[in-house]
Amino acid sequence: MSAERGYRLEADSWLGGVLGRPAWNVKTGGGSPGLAELSGSRRHFATAKVAAAETAEVDNLQTLGFRVIDMALTLDARRVAARAASAGVRFALPQDRAKVEEIAGSAFRFSRFHLDPRVPRALADKVKASWAGNWFAGKRGDGMVVAQDERGAVAGFLQLLWAGEELVIDLIAVRNDAGRRGFASAMIAFAQAEGTGDARRPRAMLVGTQAANIPSLRLYESLGFRMREAKFVLHHHGSAA
Repeated sequence: MSAERGYRLEADSWLGGVLGRPAWNVKTGGGSPGLAELSGSRRHFATAKVAAAETAEVDNLQTLGFRVIDMALTLDARRVAARAASAGVRFALPQDRAKVEEIAGSAFRFSRFHLDPRVPRALADKVKASWAGNWFAGKRGDGMVVAQDERGAVAGFLQLLWAGEELVIDLIAVRNDAGRRGFASAMIAFAQAEGTGDARRPRAMLVGTQAANIPSLRLYESLGFRMREAKFVLHHHGSAA
C-alpha cells in the first residue's frame, strides 16, 4: 500500500517475549518489507510514536489499523528543586529484586500498556515487573535507587539510564500504600546528587510520562521539570485483537 511508504518495522524481542507474540516498533525511513508483516500476522503488537504536530502521519497510521493510545510527554530539568534525600534512600541491592518487581507489577495505572483497552491489566503489570527486573539481570538501565519506609521495607524504586550527560528517569514507582509521603521526590533528589554511583553527575534530568498521568505531571512540575516534547503513541494488535 502507498500508505506504508516511509515506514519499517524494528523487532522488539524483549517485549515480544513478555507479551507472547511478535512485537515491533515502527520506524521512519522506509525499507523492505515496510509494514507488510502487520497485515500478514493475526496476533502481534506494534508501536508507533509520532510528534504531536504530525497529525497527518497519525491519520495515515490510523488508516493502517493503528489506534491512538497515549500522548507521551518528555520533561527535563537542569536542576531538580527537591530537598535533600532522606537517609532511607540508597542504591538498590540484589536482594531488593523481588520487592521492586512486586511494586512495578502493581503500582502503574497510566502506562501505555495500562491505557490500552486491548491489553489485559495482568499483562500490563507483567510488562512493568519484567522491565524493572531487567535492571537486576543487567539487561536495562545504568542504576537503580530505592526508598525505604520507617520499617526498612522498600517503598519505591527509581530505575535510571544515561543519555550522554543527561540522566533519564526510566521507570519510577512507589508502593500503593506509600504514596504522597515524598518517596518519589527523595529518590529523584538522590539521583541528581549521586548519579548512578560512579563519578558522573547529570547535566540535566529527563523523564517521560503520560498526559493522562496528572499526579505525576504535578510532581515533576513542582520539582522544576518543564516540557520538552510530546508524541502520540499508537498501537496495532492485528486482526485478532
